[in-house]
Amino acid sequence: MTVRKQGSLDFEAIAAELKKLNNKEVLIGFFGKDDPKILTIVGANEFGATIKPKNGKWLWIPNVPMLKQLDLEDKSPSQIDGLFIPKNKHVACISDNGELKICFWLKKQVQIPARPFIRNALRDNKKKYKKMIEKGLKQIIHGKMTAKQLLDQLGTVAVSDIQKSAIKLKTPEDAPVTIWNKNSKNPLISAGMRGGMISKVTYQIIDI
Repeated sequence: MTVRKQGSLDFEAIAAELKKLNNKEVLIGFFGKDDPKILTIVGANEFGATIKPKNGKWLWIPNVPMLKQLDLEDKSPSQIDGLFIPKNKHVACISDNGELKICFWLKKQVQIPARPFIRNALRDNKKKYKKMIEKGLKQIIHGKMTAKQLLDQLGTVAVSDIQKSAIKLKTPEDAPVTIWNKNSKNPLISAGMRGGMISKVTYQIIDI
């Protein structure tokens, strides 16, 4: 004889939910489906990177506040009339009523230090996730939670933890030029940037 229920426990339903947990996992991070460049940005920040020009001698780093002031923020260097490099200077300027306005800084390479906000979030919250899973399993056994609800809960909390980790991280500091452009001293946050990097972190539940 098969016993499907004992008291308030429905073993058949419990087994079905546990099977779902066994066949699925939750992935948390950046996926780049709608914005492939985000993976490059996240990787460079998480692990560090050396950026060198692909073509030509220089990396052209925009002076964002100046380009906005001149209404040129959407223009590439080749699209800006009168842009020139003063002799022996590592900047590109235009003359505005006789006054030189720096539009780009020129660098042979840029070194981005590692800022492991994703790994920090995992390290700081690993015990919390374990407790969440243990509590979730008990709730599943007592019919108070489904497998999907537990995975969604883990995903939502982990996304928030990664975002908090990025906001919390203060070092290594950005280069002065980067701070100037972003108007923020937080290495991973730009002032007033609602659609910035940390807003792109999300989770997916997949079959395994």
